[in-house]
Amino acid sequence: MWKPAGPEGLGNNDEFFIGYAPPMPPRLGRFVGRLVIGIGCLVVIVAVTLATGHRRLEGGTFEFGHSKSFGGTVVERPYPGLRLDGVDSNVEPWPLLVAPGKHGADALVSGLEGRHLTLTGTRIQRGAHTMIEVEPASLPSNVSEAASVQAPVLLGQSDKAAVELTGEIVDSKCFLGVMVPGSGKTHKECASLCLRGGIPPALYVQDRAGHSSLLLLVGPTGEPIGARAVQAAGEAISLTASIQRRGGWLVLRTDPTFWRRVD
Repeated sequence: MWKPAGPEGLGNNDEFFIGYAPPMPPRLGRFVGRLVIGIGCLVVIVAVTLATGHRRLEGGTFEFGHSKSFGGTVVERPYPGLRLDGVDSNVEPWPLLVAPGKHGADALVSGLEGRHLTLTGTRIQRGAHTMIEVEPASLPSNVSEAASVQAPVLLGQSDKAAVELTGEIVDSKCFLGVMVPGSGKTHKECASLCLRGGIPPALYVQDRAGHSSLLLLVGPTGEPIGARAVQAAGEAISLTASIQRRGGWLVLRTDPTFWRRVD
């Protein structure tokens, strides 16, 4: 408690306060009130400053729990994909196919090259690029159950001249939206597991203007190279490659033996 002191104690303007015995003296109460308001304002200013300077995590979308049906023609190489019915790959890249978890869809679509079917899966999308996480039960249990169609030759246009690019090796499934962020050193171990499981590897590149591209990686003869890209996952590298466009995707033919890490 507090009370103004009389002639036998402190001066008339002095205040004496015991913390466990309210109320607080007027002058001390005003001081504490101003102090609390000041600290509150400082906290708000610091929070706004940090929020303004925070770099937004980039990523795509994973429509988890919202599976849909997709109809199209299966492509096995270089990585499983689906040429959607009525969609021009020059306008919209065909979706890549992956299995649930950290697994590619090679085993699921083996023997289905050029076959038309309807499957069920969950869409993963970032920008113009799409991937479908296939529900295995929606695929035919054997090849004869799928209707056969004439598979056109889709080699795409290739740039014969070699180009040199610098970018980050990513696993395409996480990068397109399953994980945010799906790139960088913090994602290295996850990306390595995905690439070991058959997820298509890709090179993420950005130019000085901030424009970015995602390019699928294959070997010198067009073979899958996920297993050889494991050690470079999440790393910035420089590589030499020829560029091919296939199904709306840019595809790099490159030899991992000559990749160079960039600090």
